[in-house]
Amino acid sequence: MKKEEYLRKLKFQLIDLPGEDLEQIEDFYEELILDGIEQGYTEDEVIARLERPEDVAEKIRAEYGGLVVYTAHGKSKEEKQGYESVDQIHTVRVESENMRIRIRTVESGPVRILFQPREGQDMVNFKEEDGVFSFEHRRKSNSYLDWLSHFFDTQVLILELPMNFAGNLWVRTKNSSVSVSGLGNLSLGEFISNNGKIHVKNSHIEKLAVQANNGKIDLSNLMGMELEASSGNGLITARECRFTERLVMQTQNGAVTGKNLIGDNISMQTCNGFVTGNIIGNEKDYNIESSTKNGFNNLENVSSPERSKKLRAKTHNGRIQIEFTM
Repeated sequence: MKKEEYLRKLKFQLIDLPGEDLEQIEDFYEELILDGIEQGYTEDEVIARLERPEDVAEKIRAEYGGLVVYTAHGKSKEEKQGYESVDQIHTVRVESENMRIRIRTVESGPVRILFQPREGQDMVNFKEEDGVFSFEHRRKSNSYLDWLSHFFDTQVLILELPMNFAGNLWVRTKNSSVSVSGLGNLSLGEFISNNGKIHVKNSHIEKLAVQANNGKIDLSNLMGMELEASSGNGLITARECRFTERLVMQTQNGAVTGKNLIGDNISMQTCNGFVTGNIIGNEKDYNIESSTKNGFNNLENVSSPERSKKLRAKTHNGRIQIEFTM
């Protein structure tokens, strides 16, 4: 079975779910399959290790059908499936290990984490104090074989934020990915993954920091004041991103590419990879600092007090090709 067929069958089993939820489920399983291919498995091998679409759909319905929440002010006597805030929250901190994290918004309601700890495998520390919502997850076993098995584990930790949440958000994970979508007006967002990719889209975040130590970063349809995206060993891509004060993309071993970027201070740097893309604006407004030792460079260095904006594009081994479009 191929990816398209697997996703089609899964969507058919869940066709009565709300469109937004169905789209998020499809995105998650597509990402799961693509992650496997990036790790060197064939598409057929990845899908063979997944549960049948019918079985996945049954578990999804069971999870979302009977949610029992757990608050820091009182434990439920029933099996815990969710963790939610009671008071007004201004800061959310989430830290996890070997667990995919998805962040999404809902129209209204408390800050909530949907997660079912498994007996003998997961440890959770949850508290709410002075407007700070903190959730920490750890695995009890950390052997290599245990980590490898989690790659094919479809369990996911979901963080739900109300659309009017405008506070601070810190999310860190180890050996897994972070996916963020639909944040309306965050003051500060920081997303870190030690060994996994990070995808942030369709959000307004005034100060955004994204760090993937060994993974790629994918940014799309974002706006705010400051963006700093860094990866030790991975590709960084940004599409339709507007950050007025500072827009920085930097990696060591991978390409840096941007499409339809808007900003007064843009920096795109790597050591071993190309730097490409386009900036919406007039080239004559930018002071330009660019260099590559082994590759083509279409930019000319310019420094003039009459130019108010800045562009820095650098690599050691790769081409630089950045266009300006009005």
